[in-house]
Amino acid sequence: MVRASMFPAVPGTGSWAAAFAPGHVTGIFEPVLTSRDPLARGSIGAGVVLDIGARARAEVWPVRPGHGRVELCERGRPTHLPITERALSWLPGASDHLLRVDLTHELPVSQGLSMSAAGALAASLAVSAAMGAPPEAAYSAAHRAELEMHGGLGGVPAILGGGLEVRRAPGLPPHGRIERTPMEMGFFLGTTGAPMPSPPLLSDPAFLQRVSAAARRWIDSLGSPPLSWESTIQVFEHFTDDLGLAPPALRSVIEELRRGGCHAAQAMLGNTLLVWAADEDGEAQLLATLRRAHLTPWRVHVGDRGAGLVPLHPR
Repeated sequence: MVRASMFPAVPGTGSWAAAFAPGHVTGIFEPVLTSRDPLARGSIGAGVVLDIGARARAEVWPVRPGHGRVELCERGRPTHLPITERALSWLPGASDHLLRVDLTHELPVSQGLSMSAAGALAASLAVSAAMGAPPEAAYSAAHRAELEMHGGLGGVPAILGGGLEVRRAPGLPPHGRIERTPMEMGFFLGTTGAPMPSPPLLSDPAFLQRVSAAARRWIDSLGSPPLSWESTIQVFEHFTDDLGLAPPALRSVIEELRRGGCHAAQAMLGNTLLVWAADEDGEAQLLATLRRAHLTPWRVHVGDRGAGLVPLHPR
């Protein structure tokens, strides 16, 4: 077996590369899937880019034309991630290379935190750089894989940059149009229960119609940049309430948090809450409520960067 140490630890040399893609919480979205061009499909809406996400380290080397394959690991252990694998298969030159990718997801998968988008994009960026392909190839492959396999509708465009983002037009830029408000803001995520896989929901026309109906009531309430953090979270709360996706136990936690003066909205699509309190006393009460309800708390911040290559260090 070819060992990593045989390759120079420099991204973009055609041997190794590493990349990061942030997680993301969608607070409100409306599917827009009418275009014949997949790069112009996706969603409009808004969300928060996170300061943690997915990291990928890729090693590639040429094989006989048409005999390429993907070897995917999660923290060093073999894994199967269909959306990431599909994205990698669409990269230029993938069929002529062995692609070995080690991924680390820093947040739970299938809990409304855009981990499928982040993992697919981080892996695609690392492999593209290692093969000498442009980053645009990775953006396109990850976005198309998310759409085709119903992993998400706007995660990849959203995480190309940081901040509080509003998707005004669907799809990847230049088709998609995204407005961003950078800000320094900390908040909490609370995750509970089993994962909520997106594909069954996002492939259901009745569910998509339900989402659109709820979104249309509030999407025009999103202001122009710079956005207000509190007013944007309130839009997310209204969408959470109108969509009514939270199961009863999670709904009761939302109500308890709000009675205590916190803001709480559901991450789309997952058994995860985005929760914010304006002061330290509120944060202490927030944490007590999450733990009493057996939600795993995560302290996160609004991310200030989008997906991209990162320095590659020897193992």
